[in-house]
Amino acid sequence: MKLKLSLAFIALYLLSLVITAPASLIMGFIPENLGIKIGSVSGTVWKGKLSQVEYQQQPKLQTLSWKFNWLALLKLNLKIDIKFDNGRRVLNGVGSVNYGFSGLRLTGVNIDMQATELIPYLNLPIAVTPSGKLTLTIENGAQGKPYCEALDGYLVWHDAQVETPMASIDLASPSVDLSCLDGELVASLTQDSEQLATHVNIVLSEGGMYQLKGDIIGTDKLDPTILQALSWIGPKKESGETILNFSGRL
Repeated sequence: MKLKLSLAFIALYLLSLVITAPASLIMGFIPENLGIKIGSVSGTVWKGKLSQVEYQQQPKLQTLSWKFNWLALLKLNLKIDIKFDNGRRVLNGVGSVNYGFSGLRLTGVNIDMQATELIPYLNLPIAVTPSGKLTLTIENGAQGKPYCEALDGYLVWHDAQVETPMASIDLASPSVDLSCLDGELVASLTQDSEQLATHVNIVLSEGGMYQLKGDIIGTDKLDPTILQALSWIGPKKESGETILNFSGRL
């Protein structure tokens, strides 16, 4: 009887150590060469928060919090609910990451950010300044070969504007439907404003190969210099749209 009580005590003690393990333990698993800097860590491994997260000297996240879903463990799945923000009007997002025998799955992902936050990541031949708000929603996404087994999501650029050295371009609110076909990523873009209309289908295949097909047409409300530049992109249809047909490797 004493042996059983001792084993039970030891088991409970070890369980309490696991449950209350400090979140700071995860710091030891982050390689230094990744360029990730974290201001402070609080909570436990199972429910914690990071503050002032910086990746390769890019804009910081004020907070990033996570919480393990214990019910998912009963189904032999690892599920983490994640929330991050950098200010209500700047960058914020929520979502769940699931990992099980079938691989990685994303559910309930919603990310909002200002278009200006993309500027540090843009590498374009001319200087452009985007404005408006971007919203990415992924209802369900499952890992597969080469990229996905399933994907149901969309990206909306609200009140989209682009300032160029030549003129300002009004894009209205472009939307991109995200899906998966035979393991390949598919993005279907629809954009229609008083100045410009675009319909594009992009397929990302294995090895980073992409195929872009669609058309674009400007109206008389678009700056003449930009309107003329559209004719350099590709041939025109009889109806006036410029044909877009590009392929390559990312």
